[in-house]
Amino acid sequence: MWPSSHYQVPQPCIVSPPCRARAYNHASDLPTEFWDALMQNEAAANIILPFAKKALDYPREDGNDQLWIILYSETSNNVDFVLSCTKGSLGNYPVFVFTPKSSAQLTLEENQGKDMAASLLQLVLCLLKEVPPQRVFSVFSIAKVAEKFAEILEEQARGVKALEVPYYDAIFTFCTSETLNKASISFSSLPESEDILIALRRADISHLEEIKALCKGFSHTSPPYKLDDEGAELEARTLITNQQVWVHMIKRGDAGWEAACLVATTRESENVTAVTKVFTAEHWRGRGCAARLLHRVCQEILREKERVVLYVGNGDSTELTSARRVYHKVGFQGLNAQQEQNVENVERWVEIGFEGTTLGYW
Repeated sequence: MWPSSHYQVPQPCIVSPPCRARAYNHASDLPTEFWDALMQNEAAANIILPFAKKALDYPREDGNDQLWIILYSETSNNVDFVLSCTKGSLGNYPVFVFTPKSSAQLTLEENQGKDMAASLLQLVLCLLKEVPPQRVFSVFSIAKVAEKFAEILEEQARGVKALEVPYYDAIFTFCTSETLNKASISFSSLPESEDILIALRRADISHLEEIKALCKGFSHTSPPYKLDDEGAELEARTLITNQQVWVHMIKRGDAGWEAACLVATTRESENVTAVTKVFTAEHWRGRGCAARLLHRVCQEILREKERVVLYVGNGDSTELTSARRVYHKVGFQGLNAQQEQNVENVERWVEIGFEGTTLGYW
């Protein structure tokens, strides 16, 4: 028997949960399971997938600006969450968080004892090892995930505080060739009392100044991401060069042609294209320009793609109510509260901003 002076009380064995998060700084290093997870729900993954594919061709020296984190399942090599923290031509993007699961599936798993908060904690801790807290100016994901992520980030990052009012509270919706309104004549009529001609087309460089003005106008409806003249011109030029913007031209009487409305489509993957801007100049509103142009754009896209997706604000302002009515008229799903409930793949998404950080742009 050991002398009492040499006896040590056994200490409990504290085992930290294995780290399931893996970080990558170049898209070419991302494993097969990353791409497979995104393709499980290609529409919802549109916030991450198109940029990741484009970034495959980026030089490796740009790696410090790009980050993806994969969070694996506890019991398999399946992917529970994908996070991106990347940079575009106009600055840093928000943190985007994707899961192949729906809000309903996540709720069911929680009811069965799976701890989503523990998973998101690993995601947050891995993120904070890779970037300073000031880089995380906002997070955008399905509401259930974004809200829990923000709560955990506040706890883990000193000086970072979630804003009470989200930057963006939106409905993620979709349109397919089956849901697209086939009665295109309803989008072509104009008041007979007005001597008006219209033309719907892709914008070219001759439309630069007008697209610039519309981009700037759109940004002022999307605080805090307001563009100055330089930023608006860069965005307009990029959209035109990449053939990602359509324009509704309109002519009254003997006056010259004007760009009344734009629709931008900046995220495209194998089967899905996202509409990322719809904006009508104030003096041309009330003439059906947005519905007419969006319907034409969806017709063109759905000749090659399976689905068009977009986010629309979830508020009750006149502008947002009108926007949802327009999108519903075109054929986007889950936007008519009186007739549609719990439409599959229609989800509420939230972008939560953080004080004490450096604002980017998207």
